[in-house]
Amino acid sequence: MEKIDAVITWVDGSEPNYKIKLEENLKNKKIINRQYTQANEIDFCVASIIKFAPFVRKIFIVTDKQKPKFSGIRHMVSLEKIEIIDHEEIFRDNLDCMPSFNIRSIDALLFKIKNLSDKFIYFNDDMFLIKETTKEDWFKDNKAVLTGSWAKTYNKHLIKTISHKIKNLLNIRPSFNAAQSKAANIVGFHNRYFKSFHCGRPQIKSVIKDFYDKNPQRLTNQIRYKFRDGRQYMPYSLCWHLLIKENLYVESSTNKLVEINKSQNLSAKKLEKILKSIDSKAEVKFLNIQDLNMAEPETQQVFQNWFIKKLNS
Repeated sequence: MEKIDAVITWVDGSEPNYKIKLEENLKNKKIINRQYTQANEIDFCVASIIKFAPFVRKIFIVTDKQKPKFSGIRHMVSLEKIEIIDHEEIFRDNLDCMPSFNIRSIDALLFKIKNLSDKFIYFNDDMFLIKETTKEDWFKDNKAVLTGSWAKTYNKHLIKTISHKIKNLLNIRPSFNAAQSKAANIVGFHNRYFKSFHCGRPQIKSVIKDFYDKNPQRLTNQIRYKFRDGRQYMPYSLCWHLLIKENLYVESSTNKLVEINKSQNLSAKKLEKILKSIDSKAEVKFLNIQDLNMAEPETQQVFQNWFIKKLNS
């Protein structure tokens, strides 16, 4: 049977030792509250993979001297598939770039996880499965199933190009889409790029490794930034465009995905209404809920109660 693994990147920014390390390297202390805190989303991300992607062989959690407690789910699912990977393992050939607090640097090195299957699915901890998936939802006939849509590249969008440059000058958080567009440009797509949304992203390790074997300086330049930088590309998008170039992909509609943005602005009742509407949509298998760590406790509890019910069904 073909092996397919899952990889999740995660840190708990409130953990004392991590917080000290972060503050020693961080100029803008306000970022700590926004970007590195969490609301135990990792529990539900892991549990959703175990329950709704039973074909997954291993779940690698890439972190920095930490280990999730899984106190909210260990009584509901088996945790035997989980393996904790420290940043030191993937940065083993580039220890001078540590510590790294930059997801775009860390992502670029995921292919170095020891014993990782050639085909794997990359998740952030705020991405969840809410219905059973099969291998064919992620890979078909040795091709990756890409959930997204085509968009005009930033170099063809004057306003977006100017906006991206201004963000770089003002040190504003780099654009998610601009980094995908940059990845497409690297591969040779200069007019349009395949835009990813916030759900699990199938990757092929050998394709990534082959690119970096041929372009080692590209990797060195990518991982030297300890925090997100506008000069970086999106690593998983780089893989996607390499797959597209080699016709190793299948396009998938975004109707299987629901994204809930800015959940910190949602009341408990509003979120409950949104989640009920998701239940009525048979085609939806993927859910992303952003900024749950910043939502009110009552709003967080609504999500947790809803998800626990799914796990127990």
